[in-house]
Order: sequence, then structure tokens, then C-alpha cells
Amino acid sequence: MKTNIYKTYYNAYQPYMLLDFNLSFDSDISHDDICRTVLEVTERINLCKYVDFSNRNSHGYDAFMMFNLVILAKALFGYASTRDLEKLCRTDIRFMFIAKNQKPSHQSFHRFIHDDLTMNIEDIFYDINKYLESNMDIDTDVLCIDGTKYEANANKNTFIWRANTVRNRTKRWKRTLNCIHKINNYFSSVNISTRYSLLKEPSIDYLLTISERLEKYMLDQNIQMVHGKGCRKPAIQKLYEELKENALKMWEYAIHMDMLQNRNSCSKTDPDATFMHMKYDYYNHTNVFKPGYNIQFGVSDGIIRNIYVSSDGNDLKAYIPFMEKYKQTYGELPHKTPADTGYGSYDNYSYCKENGIELYMKYSGYYKEREKATQKNQFKLIHFKRDEKNQFVCPAGHTFELDKETIDTRGIYPKKNRMLVNHHCQDCPMRSQCTKSKTGRTISYCEELDKFHEEVKRNVQSEEGIQLMYQRSNETEGTFGDLKANQKYDRIRRRGESGVRLEIYLVCIGHNLRKYHRLKMKSEKQVKGMLNIIN
Repeated sequence: MKTNIYKTYYNAYQPYMLLDFNLSFDSDISHDDICRTVLEVTERINLCKYVDFSNRNSHGYDAFMMFNLVILAKALFGYASTRDLEKLCRTDIRFMFIAKNQKPSHQSFHRFIHDDLTMNIEDIFYDINKYLESNMDIDTDVLCIDGTKYEANANKNTFIWRANTVRNRTKRWKRTLNCIHKINNYFSSVNISTRYSLLKEPSIDYLLTISERLEKYMLDQNIQMVHGKGCRKPAIQKLYEELKENALKMWEYAIHMDMLQNRNSCSKTDPDATFMHMKYDYYNHTNVFKPGYNIQFGVSDGIIRNIYVSSDGNDLKAYIPFMEKYKQTYGELPHKTPADTGYGSYDNYSYCKENGIELYMKYSGYYKEREKATQKNQFKLIHFKRDEKNQFVCPAGHTFELDKETIDTRGIYPKKNRMLVNHHCQDCPMRSQCTKSKTGRTISYCEELDKFHEEVKRNVQSEEGIQLMYQRSNETEGTFGDLKANQKYDRIRRRGESGVRLEIYLVCIGHNLRKYHRLKMKSEKQVKGMLNIIN
């Protein structure tokens, strides 16, 4: 089809209508939108004592406005990057109202979060929790505890292992001593009485001192350092370069040991992260080691009330500092802390007894004890029977006798262990199945820990215990499921323990505000329903 334009001169006009595009927060934002709840909560807490105004310029954006924008994004999406915040201020009407049509850049949000909120985010989190507690019916006597492992923002192949570092450092030091021995032989061959000692312990300063003296010697003797293909290096230059290489490697190993501290592994790109087993690996779908953090949550009625970020590979050592942080914040400890088998230890049970906390933490082997004894597992300690004197009896019917008592002081609380020995193993027909020891089967037994286990079994198997364990599974696992599956927050974006703590607290503030908003809307709906029935 051919179109012909017959007029040579023409103008194209864009028609428009005079419409009123003025927006109002009261009329254009729904009354049940979470934006109103976020503003309600942030107005009730005193942000002046938390926001650092010393880093802010006179021409910068309002700090309270920036805080409201950040918290609203966390409440809506769980996690929102600074780029997402910049985009929301240009496209989302709720953010445009709060920002008063200003358009902060992602760098503005980064400076605000990094410079003004890093040191005070924990106080803001607990202040918001206290406000929610005053407006919600939260049972603070029960604190459901669980931990999860979040993958750090570090590459998988940047690992540092303590065992490898110690082994390589030892080998390198032996090579270094051999190099020093060659240097001594060289000076002896040129009739110079200089001789360097062979130290047993690695010393980088000592190696640097030798290198400086070798440089001075070559300078005094006019020995030119040669480089390049086809150039024959002097013997002293070869020894100098070998020593320098060894010194650099020893310096690298020293840095690695300083990064490891008391851990067995860490990452080069994020030294605070520890390599842990994860449940899912997106590289090859196996549970290989990946750098991560152990995040502990304490949840009461769906509200995250306490957070603890650590680099421990398990949950045993995290319980006591987690509870101490809770006590420091709220002034008192909960009476019941239901948790899974990852928290059951002598130190944790002793801490609970010392602070009046009922034992609802299962221990390792709790489910194994409930299994039926068979021909294969009857020789395990958990299936041994007891006589009328509460002494262990082996499957062959022989009683164990006390050999010695020791006190284990490696933990926080000293533990009294009893070593029991069976002296009837010599002619026992079941010995090959029971033990390989020449002296007989031995048992390390703590009577006080056994009493703790009995109390845990009574509490957990009671009606209240069953309900509490069901509540723990719903609240803690539900919280992690909401963050990881619904909000897509399954990996940490920031690096360093301080940055990870800041990110986790912001995400948890958003989770608590979503929970508070749902309960608030539910109660308002119930009130309206009652009024409609009355009318």
C-alpha cells in the first residue's frame, strides 16, 4: 500500500488534556499499605540518638527520610540493594512521597548506611522490638532458638586451611634453613668469617636482616645483579633471590595465620567468613565447603527478638553468648528456650540451670536412644542396661566397675568424668563385637550430664514439651523459610562481620515490621467485623 502526502507544508501537534495530576498521601496510598505501618513505627522511636550527624553535609538528604526509605524497602522486599533503592525512588509512589520527589542516588544510600547506621543498627533493632512488644501480645517467656548458615560474599576457591598453612610453613622454613646454610658455605669459601645462625622458630625479621646484609655485601663487592635470558647469575645473587622468595612466602603464611586466629579455615576475600557445610551448592549440587556465617535467631510469636552472628561451624558454642546478649538487651532471660539437638551440651545445660531456664534442648543421640536394640547396635552405650545400683551392664551380663575419676576443665563449666572398665572381657565370646581394646571395654561417663539428659527427656516428651517443640519448628523454620524462599534472601551481599551484621539486622527489622503489619491489619479487620455485627 502506497501512501502519498499531497501537502508540502504541514505541522504535527501533540494533543493534551488539562488533567490534575496532584497526588495526596492520604488519598492515593491505601490505608492498609505497609508504608503507613513503617512510618508509624519509625516516628515512635528516637532516631536522633542513633543517627550520626557529624558525617553529614549541610546540603545532604534528610537522615530520617533516608532511614524511612531503607526500612520500607526491607519491609517490602526483604533485601533491597542501593541500586534498587535508587530505582524505587523514581518509580514507586510510596517512596516518592517519603522522598518528597527527591531522587537520591545509590551512592547517597551507600554513604547513609555505611557512615551513619553501622554502629547503631543493633540499638535501632532492639528499640523497634520494644515498641512492637508494647503494641503486641508477645510471650517473652518462650524464646525459640535456631541457627542457619548463610553463604558469604566470597569466592569458593579462596580458602585458607590451617592444616595446610602449618604444613607448608614448616616445609618452607626447612628450605629457608637450607638456604641459610648455603649462604654460610659461600662466605666460608670466599674466606669471610660471617656466619648466620639456624633458628628453630620462624622469624621474618631475621630473614629480612640477612637479605639487607647480602645487598650491602654485593654493593661493597661491586657484584652486579643480572637479569634476563642468557645471563649467568652470580652465586650470591641466586642465594639472595632464593632467600627473598622464602621470606615472602613466610610473610604470606604469617598473614594467613593472623587471618585464621583460632579457626581452622577462612576466606581470602572475606577473612571473617569460615568454610562450612551448606545444604545446597549451586556449583555441582553437593554439600561441599563454602565460606559462610552462622546466624542465630531467637523468635517469640513470630518476632525475631535476638540475633547473633558468628563464625562457628556449629551451634554448641553460640548458645551462651547468644543468651548473654539477650540478657544485656532486655534485662532478663526467658524461662524456656526450645531448640534442636545442635544445642545440647554440658556447658549449655549448666548455664540454663544456673540462670533458671528449663531444659528443652535435645541432645545428640536423643533419637538413637529411642531406636530398638538389635544384634548390630546392642553394643552401643546408649543401649546398655542398668542394674539396681544404676551401674552399666554389657550385653553379656557383666557389670562395669569404676577405674578413675577426672575433671574436664576444657569447657566453661568443669565436668566430672568417671572412667568405667569391664574386667570380664578376657574370656567373653562377644568381645570381638564389643571392643578391640586389650584391657577390656571402657566407658567415659558423666553422672551430672546423665541427669540433664533425663530431665530433657521428661520435659520434651511432656504435653507442654511437645507443644513447645512444635512451636519451635513452626516459628524458627518458618522465619528462615520466609527470608530465604519468599524474600529470596539466601546469600549475604556485604563482606566483613560488621557489614554482615548490619545487613542481617536491617533484613530482620523488615521481617518484624511485616509481621507486625499483618497482625495489625488482622486485628483491625476483626474489629470492623464486630462493629458490623453490632450495627
